[in-house]
Amino acid sequence: MKNTKKTAKLFTRIIRWSQEDNCYIGSLPEIAPNCCHGDTIAAVSSQLDDIAEISLANCTACGIPYDPPGSALIIINGAEKNASSAQLVLSIRRSLGLNQGDFAAALGVSQSTLSKWETGARRPDAAAYKLLRILRQKPELITV
Repeated sequence: MKNTKKTAKLFTRIIRWSQEDNCYIGSLPEIAPNCCHGDTIAAVSSQLDDIAEISLANCTACGIPYDPPGSALIIINGAEKNASSAQLVLSIRRSLGLNQGDFAAALGVSQSTLSKWETGARRPDAAAYKLLRILRQKPELITV
């Protein structure tokens, strides 16, 4: 199941703000378009994790082949502007499939600092925020 979780995190995720529905809409293009919604990017990202994991486990259990996942997080329609820095940090970490300790180490900050960023108790400084935005666009740059 651990490999399923790790592989499931690699599917492309699209999170967009829907003005009409007044919420974020999440898609897994390789699996299910427009498959979930929520009030925050973090909530939608968590739902996408679950959907990808369940879909992958079902394919594996039934012997159904699937294309190898991509590995991208795409946030469109100004979603980043509507999201707090806490939601941004959490969604990037989850999209990379890392726990707080590993992600903090890769960023060169303490796990306590990362935890405070994710809860909104603190905000990343300008340099850290810029690094997070780069990692969102190029997740392959992260080294653990």
